[in-house]
Amino acid sequence: MKKIHIVLIIVFALLFISGASLAVYWPQLFPPKKVDSKPEVKNTPEIAIPEIQTAAPEAFCPLDDESTTAQNSLRRPLAVMIENHPDARPQTGLTKACIVYETVAEGGITRYMAIFLHNDVDNIGPVRSARSYYADLAKQYDAIYAHCGGPTTIYNVIRKLGLADLDQFANDNAYWRIKTRYAPHNLYTSTNKLYKAAADHKYKASSSLPKLNFKDDSSMDMRPAGASIDINFSHPEFAVHYEYDRQINQYNRFIAGKPDIDAGNNQQVSPKNIIMQYVSISKIAGDIKGRMQANLMGSGKAIIFQDGIVSQGTWQRSSVSSLTHYFDANGNEVKLNRGQTWIELVDPYDMKFTYQTAPTGATPTPSGN
Repeated sequence: MKKIHIVLIIVFALLFISGASLAVYWPQLFPPKKVDSKPEVKNTPEIAIPEIQTAAPEAFCPLDDESTTAQNSLRRPLAVMIENHPDARPQTGLTKACIVYETVAEGGITRYMAIFLHNDVDNIGPVRSARSYYADLAKQYDAIYAHCGGPTTIYNVIRKLGLADLDQFANDNAYWRIKTRYAPHNLYTSTNKLYKAAADHKYKASSSLPKLNFKDDSSMDMRPAGASIDINFSHPEFAVHYEYDRQINQYNRFIAGKPDIDAGNNQQVSPKNIIMQYVSISKIAGDIKGRMQANLMGSGKAIIFQDGIVSQGTWQRSSVSSLTHYFDANGNEVKLNRGQTWIELVDPYDMKFTYQTAPTGATPTPSGN
């Protein structure tokens, strides 16, 4: 064999061996690109799902028709005695009451009884002593009666009425005294403390009060441009003035010529309804301190102020446990505006009051008892 042939055979053999080796090692030299079998996921902004909150069931307070919880609408009312001596002003908590009563105690000094139901109030006061006619009024609401002592005869009255009594002298933990005023004008309480004290006594916690009658506010075009009320209980220090505010459909209250301000929220006392209830009020015979008594049973005259309008009517109360009902001149039960009501107990012979009303858009004209 020629040398050239041998060389060619060797060259081809080497090429064959090199090709086979390359084929074996090629995948390791140049590995194939891996393909992800999962689909590509693009980053998208997360959508916030709002947290579902369970709202407390809505109900309405039977005494002022304000929206509240079912639990608060069914609990027993609190009837709290609040003083109105000039040294007790400004009082705290009055704007949060559903109903407030006002009349004289003794010596021409007026006193309040505030009825609290659906509002939770942290400061109420100054708290003062009980009076028999106020205890009588508390009974008609099946209220828990909060006060600081009273005349010696009051405890027998409270027992006969069967009131749930929270006298401060026997329930000191439900009250406290502030240091910025001197006694007796510095005693305060709260709805929470009073309800806790009532629970400690195992007084019943709920009440089934009949709901008072309510209506919607009159429309703006039906409201008068202005109206006012003045009550002269006794001395100038206790003179009451109400000025009707057409925009909010409430009566801004003044005492002794100054705005009646709630120290708890710095708001002026401004009820939606004012009822002038004529009752016989007289001094208790033989009472050396000149304490008063009032006849709150039966019937009598009433004047109702709401929406800037005055309506003549009557009041009726059939028993000590019955609510007082108010009727218009046609004998229909009065429907109140939703919100706070002040009930002024006045003796038409010893106390004077005047009021000014006006047709829509007209100037008020005076009237009185």
